[in-house]
Formats: sequence, C-alpha cells, structure tokens
Amino acid sequence: MRRRLWPLAALIGLLALESLLKAWAVQHLTPGVDRPLLPGLLHLDFTLNPGMAWGMLGTFTAPLAILRLTVGLVIVAALLSGRLPPDRRWPLALIAAGALGNAVDGLARGAVVDYLTSPVLDAVSRALSGGRFPVFNLSDVLVCSGTLWLLLHAWRTERRSGHSASAARATSKENP
Repeated sequence: MRRRLWPLAALIGLLALESLLKAWAVQHLTPGVDRPLLPGLLHLDFTLNPGMAWGMLGTFTAPLAILRLTVGLVIVAALLSGRLPPDRRWPLALIAAGALGNAVDGLARGAVVDYLTSPVLDAVSRALSGGRFPVFNLSDVLVCSGTLWLLLHAWRTERRSGHSASAARATSKENP
C-alpha cells in the first residue's frame, strides 16, 4: 500500500515545485532576455503561452486547460485505484504532474508560464525547421519524460517477449 503512494507524493511535490518555479519566473524573468542557467545547455527566458508548443492551438486556452486537467485527474484516479502495474505508476505520475501543472496555469492565468530554453534544442530545431525550439517549463519536461519512460518500457517489454517467442519456436522445432 505505501509503495503505491510514493508516486502520488512525488506528483504533489513536483506540482508544488512547478508552482514555485512559475511564480519565480513571473516575478524575475523578462520576455526575450536569455539568462544562462547551465551555459550552452539550459537557459532561462520567459513567455506566456496560451496554446501548446510552437504556438499551436493558441486560441483554445480553456479547452486545452480542461483537457490537461482531465488527463491529470484521470491518471491520479488510476494511481489511487491501485490497479496500475507497478512499472507504470512512476511514469504516469510524471505525466499527471506535468498535465496538472500546465492545467492550473491555463485555468488561472489564461496562459502557461514557460521559462526554460535550450541552445542545443534550438540548434536542432533550426537545422530541421529553421526556427527556435519553443520556450518550455518543468511540466513539459515531466510529460515528455513520463511518455518516453512508457515508450522505452513498452519497447523493452516487446523486445523481451519477441526473444521469448523466438526461443520457444526454436525449441519446439528442435523437439518435435
């Protein structure tokens, strides 16, 4: 029972941290002023984003906030139910924390506070599309990290089951 609650505790802690970071960003950062945090890797900037990355769906602030809130709350309910496999609890908690963090902004401010940039991601984005990578926040990192974790886990599981099935077929051919 207690192990099931750790991802929820982390979710609450991450939400609190994100709330503090966004409040700090609103007070101390200026739009368009790049401030190195980890020079060449991670910088601080500021923008209020009514939509999603690259300004997509910028006129749908309230529906996006409600969608994010719904996703976050459904995942929290699933975590509370105890029916999720243990290997899915942590990545889903990250996704829920990110979804809820951006939902709160969308509902309270009418836009999401973004405060992180990356020169590395900018270089890749410029090479691929000619434009900068969007300014982002911890919530975005949490959603992407949780999603990547789930995808890698699914890939590893599929790979293992593929190897098991191949081994079983090879054994059955050897022992008719």
